Amino acid sequence: MNRAEKKEFVENFQVSISSAKVLLVTHYKGLSVSEISELRRSVKEQSANFRVTKNTLAKRALKDTCYKNLDKFFSGPTAITYSNDPASAAKAVFNFSKDNENLKIIGGAIGDKELTIDEIKTLANLPSLHELRAQLVGIVSSPLRNIVTLLNKPSQSIATIMSKKN
Repeated sequence: MNRAEKKEFVENFQVSISSAKVLLVTHYKGLSVSEISELRRSVKEQSANFRVTKNTLAKRALKDTCYKNLDKFFSGPTAITYSNDPASAAKAVFNFSKDNENLKIIGGAIGDKELTIDEIKTLANLPSLHELRAQLVGIVSSPLRNIVTLLNKPSQSIATIMSKKN
């Protein structure tokens, strides 16, 4: 990468992560190319992004964002996972790390609040935004279904009475 390409990469990456709600930093030493590809696929399925970058470029991109306090984690082979849905990003990385001990979660943040490893694990156990929306629709539609059933009850009773008279 020449200087202009690095500058463009940092600018584009900074725009991407500054709009993200959560950012997680992981070490991936020991993962094979196929395992990293599998991790990328599972992260993408959770509507998140996974990036392996040079530490110096990542630190430059973080510099003017709310995630600037995470630059201390960038040593060794690091990767960044970021998303607008904190639970789904944490879930994707955490579930993969359970099956593969070579992926280690070393830190993260939601906005300017730094997260501990335990907080990231708790976040991973929460339902994703999509799951929460589905639960909300179920909660809202249940009473409506009951109202419709109650409103149909008198007409069903009348139909039953009429059919018994004949």
